[in-house]
Amino acid sequence: MAETTNVAALDAGLVEQVRADFRGEIVEPSDARYDDLRGVFNGMFDRRPAVILRPYGAADVIRGIGLARMSGLPLAIRGGGHSVAGFSSVEGGIVLDLRAMKGIRVDPVRRTVRAQAGLNWGELDRETQAFGLAVTGGRVTTTGVVGFTLGTGSGWLERKYGFAADNLVAADVVTADGEIVVASEHENAELLWGLRGGGGNFGVVTEMELRLSPLAPIVYGGIAVFDPAKSADVIRTWRDLSHTNDDIGWAVASITAPPEPFIPAEWQGKRVIGVAGMIAGPHDAAEKALAPLRALGPVVDLWQPMPYTVVQSLIDGGSPYGRRNYWRAHNLDGFDDGVIDTFVEAAATCPSPFTAVLMVNGGGAVAGVGEDDTAITGRSSPFNLHLNGMWEGDAADDENIAWVKGVTAALGSHVVPGISMNFVTEADDASKVESWGAAKVERLRALKDRYDPSNLFRLNQNIRPTSG
Repeated sequence: MAETTNVAALDAGLVEQVRADFRGEIVEPSDARYDDLRGVFNGMFDRRPAVILRPYGAADVIRGIGLARMSGLPLAIRGGGHSVAGFSSVEGGIVLDLRAMKGIRVDPVRRTVRAQAGLNWGELDRETQAFGLAVTGGRVTTTGVVGFTLGTGSGWLERKYGFAADNLVAADVVTADGEIVVASEHENAELLWGLRGGGGNFGVVTEMELRLSPLAPIVYGGIAVFDPAKSADVIRTWRDLSHTNDDIGWAVASITAPPEPFIPAEWQGKRVIGVAGMIAGPHDAAEKALAPLRALGPVVDLWQPMPYTVVQSLIDGGSPYGRRNYWRAHNLDGFDDGVIDTFVEAAATCPSPFTAVLMVNGGGAVAGVGEDDTAITGRSSPFNLHLNGMWEGDAADDENIAWVKGVTAALGSHVVPGISMNFVTEADDASKVESWGAAKVERLRALKDRYDPSNLFRLNQNIRPTSG
């Protein structure tokens, strides 16, 4: 949505002061690249920042923060631009666009990777897989590594290796006063705790170190598509198989079959039930695990040995930049027939062909991390439901948003606390308590008071400091 703003105009003299020693790019509305650079994933947010700063390193980030403080204008931090809540840009303010910071270094001996803030998951996976290593990454390759990790980091490998946030070893953070702080288990450990799931509340993460784990370049992954008349049987079978093996990371989803050659012509453009993801273990075990699903007679079965990097891009086509998005997601206490009925009804009534209704299996390594070891809550939830409302044209906003909210209401008491705020387009304070829990919100607030008491970094799933 286009927005109006009452913020003050940016003083050109302040921009010139920054330009004098800013190594990166400074892009203003009159520049030819401005419109391309200001676009974000969620087409509901059509914002025109006063200036876009594209730093090349931490020193530039410090200068960008200084401009925000001197000008008093709101500051947005952009990595991959995938914030479904639109936090990657700001009307009339300053955008710190980190996409030029692409540095990456894999240490195959220590099994770690140092990643700068502009990397996306496709770029990181390509480098780590050269060494037969991986860390849980986003299910869409254009998602930014840093924002994804700070907001939990849920992906196909989470049941085997935990969330991305669980594998965060250290981070370089530029705070609101321009200080560079290192957060690790040995230095500013409480800040590291907050970064593991607490989002971008405490500063700009310019670089992070992630723990890697072995993963052969060829895994068993893919997607199978079924007649929606078989939805209940497919969902029950998927549910019953989902916790038999921690190597299994997958989703069952209601989607519209794309107009692709691998889809039979009679099914293209029709809503189907699909199972997508990967089984990160021996291929013979994967074949055995899939046998009950295959017995149900898929219309298309593309599950097979394939590169991990291909699995990571399986659903890229269904998540393009520019569509309008309204999302909610929920941890569930189980997946009984009542939830299956709600799922099937939601799929049958969703107003847009682009919308996806999907269930992801939880547990495994995620549940093995202590509930208080990170800011993430709800680790014991066995299933997570995602309502990814996606459509085109603002005339359909009300209908699609109402559908998402209606499905949420229909879930009722099955919803339990703990889903990541990364998956929420619109959230109030009650939703934040639902996500983190009241005690963790106060612990995060103490960190906010220490590192950002003026709430400079407020365009995020914001924890307001005590001062307000």
